[in-house]
Amino acid sequence: MSVDTAMDKTKTEENKTEEALCNVSVLEDENGEQFKIATFEEMVMPIQIIQMGLETRLSYVKDFPYQDGDVLFGSYMKTGTHWTSNLLHCLMYDGPLEGLTSFAPCLLDVFNYQEWPQKRVGNRIMASHLPPERLPTEHFQKGGKTIVVFRNPKDTAVSMFHQMRKFKQLGEMKLSWNSYINYWIEGKIAFVPSSSFFDYYNSWQKQIEEKPEQNVLVVQYEDLKRDSLNQLRRIQNYLGLNHSDDRLQAVLDKCSFSNLKAEVESGKVKTPLIDEEGKSILYRKGIIGDWKNHFTVAQNEKIETVAEEKFKNSMFNYKAWDC
Repeated sequence: MSVDTAMDKTKTEENKTEEALCNVSVLEDENGEQFKIATFEEMVMPIQIIQMGLETRLSYVKDFPYQDGDVLFGSYMKTGTHWTSNLLHCLMYDGPLEGLTSFAPCLLDVFNYQEWPQKRVGNRIMASHLPPERLPTEHFQKGGKTIVVFRNPKDTAVSMFHQMRKFKQLGEMKLSWNSYINYWIEGKIAFVPSSSFFDYYNSWQKQIEEKPEQNVLVVQYEDLKRDSLNQLRRIQNYLGLNHSDDRLQAVLDKCSFSNLKAEVESGKVKTPLIDEEGKSILYRKGIIGDWKNHFTVAQNEKIETVAEEKFKNSMFNYKAWDC
């Protein structure tokens, strides 16, 4: 189901009330390009998300029923959600990997699981970019597995910039890089409902420290890229699996960036994340350090200053592999 279809199905008078409850602002760059954004409580999002029925969506996520074996990915936008979830998809499959097709996990923030075309056989894998306090209550109450993925904020911001420029179903984002990155650092722009990058992960740290019984696993994107086998061992131990190292290496090979990207771009795997020509924008580069091709010295100094303040005493290592 496309984003446009979801919007058409949920446009009601109730949505007009939701728009009235939000603060709507217009972000503008030095060239006069504008992008309309809405703020609802602690979250920011494109105005089109409000028109899809935000309060109904938030209730859907909060009340989402748990099934035994569910795994929920919590991540900020563009931190490796699809790659990591496909690693999990292969880990949780015992058959021959050669015939297994990759998949796109259902993003509960936007889509109904019942209507999601990419359901996998076996235990469910879902994803969300919402802050932890807005995630399914039952999932935590009944001991569901939760994996939080964290990535260097600089590469995260770069990846999100390129996706927002290409994905026009939630508004045409033409802001310059210079304006965008300042808005991003300040937490004023997002792709789907979420708080700022820094507040998002601070909320996770608060929840993990206050509710250790939820047993949340934190995975660092950079560690998973550079120390893949050991990190995959961590994930399978968390899930109670016991594959051999040869099998784990086969999973890594199966989920290489080039393989996953090829399956999506060939149309073998369907995703709603497409550009105006119908081409997938799900995967771009997936590398560490691409931020160096975008950040000026001043921009780098600004995000470093904000990160040091926001992530003081943080469990998340934002400088990991910052090279």
